[in-house]
Amino acid sequence: MADEITSCLPRSAFVVPMSIKPPARDQGVSGERKAPDLLLSFTAIGSELIFFAYWKQGKNRISALGSATVRPTTAECAKLIALASYARKAHFRYNQAMRAYVLQSLADISDFLRDLLPRWEKKFIIEADCKVEALKVGVRTIEIEAVADKYNGTGLNLRWVFRAGEKLLTDEQAAMLLKHGCTPFLMPDLGIVTMAPEKRESFLQWRRNLEETQDDGSLPPYLIFSLFNNNRIKVTLGNEIEAWRQKVLTPPPPASTPLLADFLRPYQRRGVEWMNHLAEINCHGLLADEMGLGKTVQVIGLFKVRPLAEMRHLVVCPASVLPVWREEIARFYPEAKVDTLKMGNDFTTNPAPVIWLASYTQLRKHRELLDGTQFGYAVLDEGQFIKNPDAKVTQACFVAKARHRIVMTGTPLENRQLDLWSIFRYLLPGLLGSRASFEAALVQSREKMVFRLQQQLAPFILRRTKKEVATELPPKVDMDLLCSLTDVQRAEYARVCAEGLQRLGENTGGRLRQKSFGFLALLTRLRQVCCDPNMLPWLNLPLHDSGKLQMLIEKLAEVLGSGHKVVIFSQFVALLDRVRNALETHYPSLPCYKITGVTIDRQKPVQQFQTAQSAAVMLVSLKAAGIGITLHAADYVFLLDPWWNPAVEEQAIDRVHRIGQRKTVFVYRMVTVGTIEERIQALKTNKKVLFDQVFGHATSDFEWMKNFNLLQNLVQLAVQEPG
Repeated sequence: MADEITSCLPRSAFVVPMSIKPPARDQGVSGERKAPDLLLSFTAIGSELIFFAYWKQGKNRISALGSATVRPTTAECAKLIALASYARKAHFRYNQAMRAYVLQSLADISDFLRDLLPRWEKKFIIEADCKVEALKVGVRTIEIEAVADKYNGTGLNLRWVFRAGEKLLTDEQAAMLLKHGCTPFLMPDLGIVTMAPEKRESFLQWRRNLEETQDDGSLPPYLIFSLFNNNRIKVTLGNEIEAWRQKVLTPPPPASTPLLADFLRPYQRRGVEWMNHLAEINCHGLLADEMGLGKTVQVIGLFKVRPLAEMRHLVVCPASVLPVWREEIARFYPEAKVDTLKMGNDFTTNPAPVIWLASYTQLRKHRELLDGTQFGYAVLDEGQFIKNPDAKVTQACFVAKARHRIVMTGTPLENRQLDLWSIFRYLLPGLLGSRASFEAALVQSREKMVFRLQQQLAPFILRRTKKEVATELPPKVDMDLLCSLTDVQRAEYARVCAEGLQRLGENTGGRLRQKSFGFLALLTRLRQVCCDPNMLPWLNLPLHDSGKLQMLIEKLAEVLGSGHKVVIFSQFVALLDRVRNALETHYPSLPCYKITGVTIDRQKPVQQFQTAQSAAVMLVSLKAAGIGITLHAADYVFLLDPWWNPAVEEQAIDRVHRIGQRKTVFVYRMVTVGTIEERIQALKTNKKVLFDQVFGHATSDFEWMKNFNLLQNLVQLAVQEPG
């Protein structure tokens, strides 16, 4: 047994130093010299606990174990055997090169210091340096603190402080801590340390935010608003940055901006003051006023009150809106010089300080010129055009350099929260973190993410509804106009529904993920049947086989007979063609105009409709209705197939119910009873969650679908239609 135990000891351990003089034979019972004591000296090197063993006699350390030259006595062997046994049980291994015993496992180190070391102290003389004393404390959680201040009046100076109690970590120690993740490990001079996962993630998130900031490496001060509203990390702000932060959070007092234009309404003046306030503190904002409140006029007002005359400006908008900007600038800012970006006419051919008007398409085509061009203002009108961060046009907008950036849109959140991330990636890069972390946070907790968006974005968004600020507007009356199915519609609906259920099954969620194209194709076919079965490619039917068209003609007889102007919206251009044919049949002398996505000159039919002296009808596709037209001469609106995204639907309605409207606007949503249309309409009324929380409206098509576990419950025709 002794041979086995001592096999882990160095051979020279069984030789004692020559400096120990042999005792006289009468000093020991067996005549052997008195055995020296064993001294164990503990320290920590790297991630390992180490001890060196020495022979010690009296107060003197004789020699290290392993360097002796005289064979040990029986008593000395007993001590060596005891040491070997203790070391082996504690999982120490002898390192020949170091002549030391090494313990590597962090769990074994903790157990040894807590449970076994007190027993060793009874057998051996123990020395432990400060590194070992730190280990005895146990696992220490490193705290992290962000200390921020401004420098040169603009940039953000941010320092990260890693702290173990009162002791600050060096840069090397902090790097080692981050490298090890959240797994406890032994750090020299500090002991066993770890970091809370949420705090480590918050720090790494900040580093990822830097990837979205300016190319020159400076940190814009607005990034303090991304410093973790979840309170995971303590943030200490210097006096200057705290004063700046309070400026951001405090709206400017009324009439604080000089020389505001007389053409602005009171709420529009507040909008100009708000944008001017953000410009003064080097921030950028989203003007998200509801459609029809004059966002264009407010931006022109900002150009006038804060002209930056020596610089050129950029206004990007859909091509159909370019004439609107030209007209509005000529009307409210006639002294401004305007140019249009197009092939052969760009920033290089005209370096003068003008207001450049560019369609999103032209900006994408001139992407290579943006790197070398600096603007005073860069304004994105209808900012929902950059909702897809992967699109080339969005990437072109991201690289535009400007002193002040503004986004205008009445529907900043059309489909998903990523729309909002893309807008703020343009406005305030880094504020919402990286795209990957943003999407991951949504998956983890959508509710927490919506709350975070509210908190972080509030200072940089201005949204007013017509109900809040345009009190002079007449009321808007919304109502559902229930339509019955004809026999032909009922038969086709049942047939399309049965075939779709057989092909797709009944699991709605599964179909959305696996067969989204087939799922949407089924829903589109059913909606077409609800509107007019003649839209199905295999049918060719007269107008009276559509219950909706019958109802529309009946209602128009009453409305048009009183001289009212009517706007009729539909997602389906083919349905608008059928309506036009019906109007030509029943009202051959009625002025009828049409705007779709392919209409090039939209201003001409709009002007003709607006100036018509009597009853008139404007047919508009919902896609074309979202931008750039004003139809407030009408006071009746018919939505032939209610759009499933309420934000887009409201945007279309607001082309009629907007500033300048003097009559009560009546909005009829034509809904076919007992069908998918009626279920979706009821669901829209009860499930306006996402947009209401962040802005005040609604969410996307797929959000509605998630409320139906069975596809049959969504699409199948009701047995009996309500009367």
